[in-house]
Amino acid sequence: MQVKYIYVKGQFKSGQLGDSGYYSWLTPPSLRLLFVYARNKFSCDLKACGALYKISFQLGGSSAFLVLSLKELVFSVQEDLAQQLEITIINITGALAGIGVSTFAKYLATIPQEGSVTSRFIPAVFLVIISFLAGWAKSRLPRLHLSARISCFVSIWLLTNNIGITSAVLSDSGGFLWITVTAASVCLFSSMLILHWSSTHLIEEVASTLRIIHRCLSVGMDNPFTYPSSQKIAELKDLHGELVHQSVILNEMYCQAAFELRVGRVSVKSLKPLLGMVEHLRRELSWGTVSQPGQNDWSNESHCASSSSFEASAIELSKTIMTSIKAVEDLVLGVYTHTSLWHKSLRTERDAVTAAAINLNFAWYTAKNELRNTNQTWSEEPISPSGSIVPSHLHHQCLFVTSLLQMAYDTSHILQVAQSIAAHHEVSRFRFWLPRLTWQWLGVAPRTFIMEEYGAPITHDTLEAETTLSAEEVRQGVAFVDRQDDTTSQEVFYCHATRNIPTVPQLSLKSLPRCLSLTLQHLWNHRVILQLRLGASRVIRDTQRSSHLQHATKNAIGVAMLSFPAFLPSHSAGFQWFRWIHGQWMIISYVWVLETNTGATWRVGYLRLSGTILGAIYAYITWAICGRNPIGIVAMVTLFDIPITWFVTKSRIPSLGVVASVTLPPVVLYQYLTPDSGVSTRDLAWMRASMIALGIIAALAMNSLVFPRYSRVLFLNQTSTTLRLLSQLYLLLVQGMFRSIHPFTLHDKQETLKLELQIRNALHRSSSLLTTMNDELSLVPKPMRHYREVVLKIQKILDLMTGLRKTRENIPRKETIASVMKERKEFISCICISLFACQHVFQARQPLPQFLPSARQALETLESRIEASLRRGIDADVSVKGISLAYSVAEGEVMKNMVDTIEGLLELCRQLFGTSAWLTNTWPETSVPNADEGPGTPSEGWFSTVGRM
Repeated sequence: MQVKYIYVKGQFKSGQLGDSGYYSWLTPPSLRLLFVYARNKFSCDLKACGALYKISFQLGGSSAFLVLSLKELVFSVQEDLAQQLEITIINITGALAGIGVSTFAKYLATIPQEGSVTSRFIPAVFLVIISFLAGWAKSRLPRLHLSARISCFVSIWLLTNNIGITSAVLSDSGGFLWITVTAASVCLFSSMLILHWSSTHLIEEVASTLRIIHRCLSVGMDNPFTYPSSQKIAELKDLHGELVHQSVILNEMYCQAAFELRVGRVSVKSLKPLLGMVEHLRRELSWGTVSQPGQNDWSNESHCASSSSFEASAIELSKTIMTSIKAVEDLVLGVYTHTSLWHKSLRTERDAVTAAAINLNFAWYTAKNELRNTNQTWSEEPISPSGSIVPSHLHHQCLFVTSLLQMAYDTSHILQVAQSIAAHHEVSRFRFWLPRLTWQWLGVAPRTFIMEEYGAPITHDTLEAETTLSAEEVRQGVAFVDRQDDTTSQEVFYCHATRNIPTVPQLSLKSLPRCLSLTLQHLWNHRVILQLRLGASRVIRDTQRSSHLQHATKNAIGVAMLSFPAFLPSHSAGFQWFRWIHGQWMIISYVWVLETNTGATWRVGYLRLSGTILGAIYAYITWAICGRNPIGIVAMVTLFDIPITWFVTKSRIPSLGVVASVTLPPVVLYQYLTPDSGVSTRDLAWMRASMIALGIIAALAMNSLVFPRYSRVLFLNQTSTTLRLLSQLYLLLVQGMFRSIHPFTLHDKQETLKLELQIRNALHRSSSLLTTMNDELSLVPKPMRHYREVVLKIQKILDLMTGLRKTRENIPRKETIASVMKERKEFISCICISLFACQHVFQARQPLPQFLPSARQALETLESRIEASLRRGIDADVSVKGISLAYSVAEGEVMKNMVDTIEGLLELCRQLFGTSAWLTNTWPETSVPNADEGPGTPSEGWFSTVGRM
């Protein structure tokens, strides 16, 4: 927690400063400000105090009070010293860049005659350029978010004050240099006294995720063998959702921690393989655990006796996996949370990991052998009346055990990673870990309390514009040009071969235009020019749809419009109004509120407006109670700053606390420092609130009218892109299935992992867009519940595709693929068409077709054919009786879950976008003589998006 005290003593004298007339200030060294910062989690304990600084008029100038604003807005005390040092260096660099460019602009403005159009035009142009570059950096490079803002902050004050005055160029720049260095130094000095070096956020999140996996497996391991209660089903569903959220957080925090200054013995990069394995465990829990079995699956009471042969080994394997996860959690906490200089022995944790690895290996072999023996017993028994080799009530158990075997495999890798981390810890020395300053480092947002919760870029559009040609259209156009050139060459060759004409054409006035046209056309379609045309087209297209350039343009336009009165002639009413009301706060408010999308702008806007009103009201109350009593002012400001600091550091609305803390000191201290100003505290509070409100309104209008980026539109486009990637992933998974040799090559694996990563990132962006969508002003209510369910369905489909990839690596290929090739293709086509239909409706916002090929019907046909093929193969091949039979059953269960999920997604699409219905009456059910020839009615082999016929 951060607490601020201000101690004021001495005598104050009023007087005008130069020609500005803005403030009456004190004479040095009469004022001393004491800043005390403290940090605490959820309590108000004061842990440390800062240093005493002397504010001097010669150093700070008339704008010295802005040190309080910069301290709160940019250099606020962070949670660890490494983060504080990073933002201090980066933001001072941004401030120095703004001061340097602004000083150069003010110097150029002094060359023409003072007050001339040129003298006022130069700083205006420089301010717009600085705003454009800062807007681009803020959108494109999240780590420079605050650095871009502080550069705008100092440029706005420097370039709108004392324009054209030679004596004010260096003095104003020196004042802002002192303001920046003082604010940064005070915060850094306080942090060195009270903050620790190393951050454990990532390690705490890793441990929390491992605990959730432990809990999820503990709740779900009995479900396949006993009837699960509704409470367990609900708890398991909540745990799966929490795991998805934790997986996203882990990747975000790893990206942040990998580019942070820290101290310790082991690099954070050693955790990267562990995070990947944690995601694998989450997916296997998602497709392997039973959350809601069908009613018929539990009607037969004899399933307990049938499952007893491998139930004990499966439960023992589950317990061993949980023990291994607990051992890894303890080891990781011991390695990364101990940052003292002396070496800490982790012998107990290492022995626990080693013992867990041995027990896991034994339990894995035991469960695998039990499952193999049980499968052989099933295959030797008579076929059940339902025609299934494996009893239907045991299908869920086979799915669960196969997922456990995959989890054991991934858990063994996690144990190996943990042992490697422990070995590095034993031989490594205590050292500093410096971040690598790369372009990727600039693209990762830092952990800062003063960054807006939803202000960072949440989506980078990769969507093609509506008028952009597809890649295939471009290839066809290039091929057409090549064919046209070949045809022209053949015609010219034919003319020369059949006619006795001179090789040099005879030019005339009549043929000259045609010759010029053919020459220009040939040059325009020349291969070199064509490559340049294609490259220029890509550059122009990327520029037109670049969200970063659009945000930079909006930032520059808004600053230009709001700062226009500051560059009017000094005798004009607009300039006098801007000078009297301090219009710089209006521009600064605009820059701070303008975010990369409309929803985030609305959220930040109303929170900052609320914080401004809260700070102004409290400032007026403080002045009404305390007047010019310094002790009373210190007590009231401190009392206000304690809860505000909690808002900044611990709540999800930090901008409210930041702006309230910034609004309070200037209003409270203004009358104390300038008793003869002639402006009452009530009027001053109203002026501050009105200026900030105008800036917020301007930012909202700009983001709503110029290049609007509504979260709902971005979400729909992002969902369409995600479904397209899902279709590509599914086709990549099935194309290797039909190969006779090397069904899943190394190249396929790399492409699969790449697509899965893209889908995960797309789902994360969709979730972030849903968060900001509620903050957009809309006259029509948005179906947020349906949107959230769509994201969950897509996440479930991704997890099930991972399950298909895992199970298909062990199924008997001859009996389940080669013998049922036609049925496999039918099922794959149904899945692809359904995904394509969902993709299309999200992209075009058009209704679904009334009938789509039924994936459920195709799956039922496929399963019956596989059963018949397996019955024939069991007698011919002994290997089919082994564990591959259980994997074949598990694959069928995963495909059933995928069909259920896709039909649920189609139902959501129907509710969101409607259905193009053409058959409104009930179709009479007629018998089909030969079912193999195809469906005879819409109810056979077709899925109706308005309900089953």
